Amino acid sequence: MVKTKLYLMRHGQTRFNAQSRIQGASDSPLTALGIEQAQAARAYFEAKGISFDRVYCSTQERACDTAELASGRMDYIRLKGLKEIDFGAFEGQQEFLNPPLDPKVGYGDYFVTYGGEASSAVQKRMKETVTAILEENLGQTLLAVSHGGAIALFYRGVLENFPQVRMRNCNILEFTYEDGAYDLLSIYDPVNDLLLYDQQGGVHPEAGLRV
Repeated sequence: MVKTKLYLMRHGQTRFNAQSRIQGASDSPLTALGIEQAQAARAYFEAKGISFDRVYCSTQERACDTAELASGRMDYIRLKGLKEIDFGAFEGQQEFLNPPLDPKVGYGDYFVTYGGEASSAVQKRMKETVTAILEENLGQTLLAVSHGGAIALFYRGVLENFPQVRMRNCNILEFTYEDGAYDLLSIYDPVNDLLLYDQQGGVHPEAGLRV
């Protein structure tokens, strides 16, 4: 079968990001810096000659705006399956209230008690949604804009050996997909022009360990 290319990207900085607030099902607009970050991603794609057959994003405003800015297109497709983790009663609270993060399973079932989602449920919907996108567009090049926690859970679910890389705003993960299998080629930070991970060199020392 032919390989399909996926660029999976986190949204730009938002007001809640700048205020260090927990942001999952809640939404807040991109900051001026967030807009610049999305524009930096577009500059990267253009410099590399990367164009997309289709563009997807979550239904949340921060992802939609980032998709539009990064691709220069308005015909993106919004999918609820690409949304961020729902943190329940923790939404909008300060990030220091988050429990310790397990690098393998995320937050587990912690937020379910407070009306939020289990990490396993987020991982399942992300894998189903992304795989469906790819199966519908075999052999093409796609962009999907999602969220830090959801992306981290996704690639931990589809890769046997995954890199420990912090999901910065507008990080770009480059995957190939063939015969139902995912291969992560690189993780790039277009804001700081920094290759955080590639298959040859592994994880860059500046990549950080927290998702």
